[in-house]
Amino acid sequence: MWNEQFWLPRNTTWTNFTVLEQQGIRLPQLHDLIYVYPLALLLYVTRLLFEYCVAQPVGRLVGIRLVHLRNSRVSLLGKFSESFWRFIFYLCIFLYGVIILRNKSWTWDTKDCWLNYPNHRLTDDIFWYYMIELAFYWSLIFSQFIDVKRKDFWQMFLHHIATISLLSFSYTVNFVRIGALVLVIHDCGDFWLEIGKMAKYARAQKTCDVFFVIFAIVWFITRLCYYPYKILYTTTFEELNILGLFPAYYVFNGLLILLQILHYFWFYLICRVAILACKAGKVTKDDRSDSDGSDDESSNGDVDIRKNK
Repeated sequence: MWNEQFWLPRNTTWTNFTVLEQQGIRLPQLHDLIYVYPLALLLYVTRLLFEYCVAQPVGRLVGIRLVHLRNSRVSLLGKFSESFWRFIFYLCIFLYGVIILRNKSWTWDTKDCWLNYPNHRLTDDIFWYYMIELAFYWSLIFSQFIDVKRKDFWQMFLHHIATISLLSFSYTVNFVRIGALVLVIHDCGDFWLEIGKMAKYARAQKTCDVFFVIFAIVWFITRLCYYPYKILYTTTFEELNILGLFPAYYVFNGLLILLQILHYFWFYLICRVAILACKAGKVTKDDRSDSDGSDDESSNGDVDIRKNK
């Protein structure tokens, strides 16, 4: 299963990892990923406590009531609480990513993601960045079957699986440098959408419109411009020039390209919302509302485009 001729670049073996560890250089280990599962459970429990103890009281404070709107199984307060939790998590993990990556040489010169491989020391900050992100995506897969089912359920499920596979693979073979860049690029837009949704649920329409515009701009710049221009370029060409061609190269880039395809799909939905907003004079309904109804979206305008890393 872990054939080094498949997973590792030419002239690199698992023995190289062992030798580096014996020299005191910390490298990723496959068994490290076991920490992800209890951490995912902890994140899910934290979400429940946060929504009950913090998000719901704040929602009531801004006038959101625990009522179920027409044709919906979830209350507006429940949606506000979920978005509040996601906003806090996305904002915190993005700030953490920026702080730990701002002084890394490979943040600014992507060639350093591949030069001197596999002698890339795993630092504690990158280790926890990976563990927390992986745990969060595992918790999303679990909660996706519990929360209200959305119209793009399977697209989101595919996105989570691709992201988990990409992170697990990049961690195991010590491609954590490029993996960390992928994470921070994806995190920088998510919290703008969640705070916009919170404003929508609180009936602050103008505030919602502002945050949605910011979100759409950030999404376009990071996922449709920077991601293919920098990330896909370095994984396709710079990696190939420095490390050479190996079978897992296609797996790695295939997962990255799959994410980009999903980016285009969700940007299509964003554009649809933007067009409807221009016609209605405000951000209105979205094409991926709850599968059992849309909270009377024609009057309530629930913007719920869900995207992720």
